[in-house]
Amino acid sequence: MRRNRIIWAALWVASVVLISFYGGAVSYGIFTILTLTPVISLAYILLVLARFKIYQYFECPEIVSRHVIPFYFTLQNEDFFAFSGVRVNFYSDFSSIEGLSDDIEYELLPGTKIKKDTGLICRYRGEYEVGIRSVVLQDHLRLFKITYRNREPLRVTVLPDIIELNSLRSLDMDMISDREGGTDRQYPDVTVRDYIAGDDIRLMSWKQTARTGRLSVRNLIGEEKDGVGIVADNIRSAEDRNTYLPIENRILETVIALSLFLKNKNIPVSVYYRQGSLDEQAVDSADTFNALYRVMSELSFDPPSEKTVLYKELMEQGSVYSKRTLFIVTADADETVLEFSKSLNDSNTDVIIYLVKNSAETETPVKVFAHTGIFTVPADGDPADIL
Repeated sequence: MRRNRIIWAALWVASVVLISFYGGAVSYGIFTILTLTPVISLAYILLVLARFKIYQYFECPEIVSRHVIPFYFTLQNEDFFAFSGVRVNFYSDFSSIEGLSDDIEYELLPGTKIKKDTGLICRYRGEYEVGIRSVVLQDHLRLFKITYRNREPLRVTVLPDIIELNSLRSLDMDMISDREGGTDRQYPDVTVRDYIAGDDIRLMSWKQTARTGRLSVRNLIGEEKDGVGIVADNIRSAEDRNTYLPIENRILETVIALSLFLKNKNIPVSVYYRQGSLDEQAVDSADTFNALYRVMSELSFDPPSEKTVLYKELMEQGSVYSKRTLFIVTADADETVLEFSKSLNDSNTDVIIYLVKNSAETETPVKVFAHTGIFTVPADGDPADIL
């Protein structure tokens, strides 16, 4: 385009020189044609812009991330003149169109149309725009280019994918199903005693303390721990949607994959998440798993300021301490998460932290405490290779 403009400008200057030195009808004719050329080209582009028709649609009641759905779009010329130099730009941040590129240029003769039957792939769970972002129009001489933004984009709601795991590389299943030593699991009894320095303040009996004026704690008795807990750390990790959307998608898919895997192994599962307040979803059947999937599909992520609240409510709720193993799926294993893990370890609960990161590489598993391990899970790629 720049080259064509330079050529036109050089010819126009030459026609001016020709008029100045020679004059005559031919010189003025050339000058007139060259002067009107950009005006006509611009008028052509504006006419195409006004008359251009574009249609797009897909046929799928539900869209699941990374699944291909049929997608159709049509470029149509209903006029008596040709449309040249038509290019289509697609939304590419979170979706892609199979077999098509933004570099393809189309030409539509009068009364013709171009229809493409292809596939749409949405990479992440969430709500965003897909399909045709804009159309680029050029005149025949490539002097002008106008980008027309699609005023009716397709906005879709994408569900997280259900990933079926054959095994858990990060966990020895015997640790959950056949672990010995259940009698050393302890929980508060109804009986109380005087407070001794070093006692866990979570065991404090405030009613007895207020009545007697002495600090009192509840005694501990044995309890057989059972089942597995999963914490869906639905705390937003960044402000940029391009950064947080892949991470949030993978957090939800990891929670869903773990829940399905453990359910299929007949291991009781409880999923913890916060939506206004702390909620717990048990998963022990196909119906309860479907209920969890619906919850995870609609789960919103809270601002970073809510992270302390989430883990405080988990500690106060207390049922996480009755689990043999607790998974924490998070975007940030900060001090709040590590302190929570330490308190679980002190209660004889093993902790596995899945740290979701925007990285193509996974890190070597890290053991923070004796019974806490961290595994890095990439936001993109196949989680079955890591979990």
